[in-house]
Amino acid sequence: MRFKHALTLLAGVMLFLTGGMAAVAQSDLNGWTLTGLNMRTGPGPNYAIIEPLPVKTGLIFEARNSDITWLLAQTEDQRFRGWISTAYIAYKKGFDPSKLPISNEIIGGEAPKPVVLDRAYEAVDMAKGADLILARAEAIDLTNYPIVPRWFGQVKALYERGQAMGRNPKVITKVGDCNSVEWLFLTPFSAKGYNLGGYGTLQPVIAQFSDSFDDHSYAAHVGLNVMAVLDPIWADPSVCEPGESPLACEYRVKNPSMAVIMFGTNDMVVLTYSQFDFYLRQAVNQTIQAGIVPILSTFPRHLAFPDRSILYNQIVVRVALDYNIPLINLWLALEPLPSHGIGGDSFHLNGPLTRAGDLTEPNLQTGYPMRNLVTLQGLDQVWREVTGRQF
Repeated sequence: MRFKHALTLLAGVMLFLTGGMAAVAQSDLNGWTLTGLNMRTGPGPNYAIIEPLPVKTGLIFEARNSDITWLLAQTEDQRFRGWISTAYIAYKKGFDPSKLPISNEIIGGEAPKPVVLDRAYEAVDMAKGADLILARAEAIDLTNYPIVPRWFGQVKALYERGQAMGRNPKVITKVGDCNSVEWLFLTPFSAKGYNLGGYGTLQPVIAQFSDSFDDHSYAAHVGLNVMAVLDPIWADPSVCEPGESPLACEYRVKNPSMAVIMFGTNDMVVLTYSQFDFYLRQAVNQTIQAGIVPILSTFPRHLAFPDRSILYNQIVVRVALDYNIPLINLWLALEPLPSHGIGGDSFHLNGPLTRAGDLTEPNLQTGYPMRNLVTLQGLDQVWREVTGRQF
């Protein structure tokens, strides 16, 4: 499969769905830059640059544009005031940018200069930011994060917003690579014949979502990486609209309320760690903006690149923490299994011994049955959290 290489581009939003007080301009900081960012006169890459801000610049936020992709801010020293693209902005805990008032203010009143771009993103120098991304990821100990999510952030509020937008409460979608597109993943639970063994409490969540378990996903392909899922060149032209990415296409066509997102296996081969971090944040942000609950998953060890697998999984955890969204730690679940649940090609999940929908031993000593189990458990936890269902 062809992979498209490009400069690291800046356009996602690092959103915390944390609740709390309405945010206004105030003396204490609301956040800071995670890389070098251009402050502009208006909310868009075509507006004039006021000042290039270095990494770790403290910011006080005043307002936002309608889709929260740009924030009106002033710097910590109050020397500069203007609009900041919200990619690679970290927010102080408890700060919710969606609470900011919407503004159309243009600093200096100047209209944007027309610029022809082949992407609606802005290229930036990631040299310093990449060091910070690496340091934040490497601080993550993968063994410290549970297999089944125990924190949920503001997913209930996100789910309710999605319901108000008309998202289907009975549909989830799969976003990822070969380990997500394979029919062995969740599809066996869309029909009779599966065996829950000692996990009978999962039957209600299966009944809720089973009709969507066997749906073909336009955002899950063999060889797909997280950059490609955001690029219209990889979209199915028979279904997707012109200029629509595979991810946006899947969300429009399937109208899910939740998305299980797992990337990393292909990404570690074709993307730098800073690119992986950036595009994964874009995918999460677009999911949030669409009113869909993202459930991130760490990915299996690549037997040929074990150390690189750890780093890219650390990035997955870091993104889940930054966005305060549920995480399924599949990596941790697979580590004790023979060959870490991986087949002879070093990166595809192995199994099953019987059927992928058989959640009994020794079948759970293989990759696909174990992924099915922890994914159903994670989905069950999130579903109960957002709907208030009791165990």
